[in-house]
Amino acid sequence: MQVRAVFVAAALALGFVAVHVDVHAQVEKKGKLYKWTDQEGNVHYSDQIPPEAKEYARERLSDQGVAVERTDRAMTPEELAAQQAAIDKAEAEAKLSAEQRRADEALVNSYASEEDLTRAYNQRLDLLGQTIDARHIEIAAREQSLQTLVAQAAEMERGGRPVSDALKQMIASERVEIDRQKAFLVKKEAEKLTAKTDYDRDMARYKAALARTQKDK
Repeated sequence: MQVRAVFVAAALALGFVAVHVDVHAQVEKKGKLYKWTDQEGNVHYSDQIPPEAKEYARERLSDQGVAVERTDRAMTPEELAAQQAAIDKAEAEAKLSAEQRRADEALVNSYASEEDLTRAYNQRLDLLGQTIDARHIEIAAREQSLQTLVAQAAEMERGGRPVSDALKQMIASERVEIDRQKAFLVKKEAEKLTAKTDYDRDMARYKAALARTQKDK
């Protein structure tokens, strides 16, 4: 049994030496030698990479048969697409992060304190309130004017007189302007809600950016 084991070990050793010698011989003969394993597990050696082998990982061997360069297998179209998607996502996230940091820095530089930021928010609300109040007054005045014009037209019709084109145009213009002012009013009311959302967001960002700035110091 021992003799058989020694014989097997010797055979394996000789087989390894034979492969090494064969590889070394091919390198000496051809200058360059590449090694790769196909999908069935067969090992190949060649001084050139055939087209069908480019999809496999391969190694370039030195004169001593030692791998000195490794090339990974070619990626599939699906893998290439996934890789590009990951690169695009990383670049987009990096760009967004840089833009956010610049915006935070600008926010910190714009306000000396949280009180300044709150004061600016209150000023924005005051200005919106003034604008809204002015629009309410203008709408009320135009509605009163419209009522007067409509009354004039009704009086003409009751008197059997035709309503003039000028009066019709004035009535139409007032109605259009009232609708426009009401739409503007709705927009300004929405801006009040947006202002509160912006204030809460900016205050949170301001505190976080200020904390980072103080930490860096």
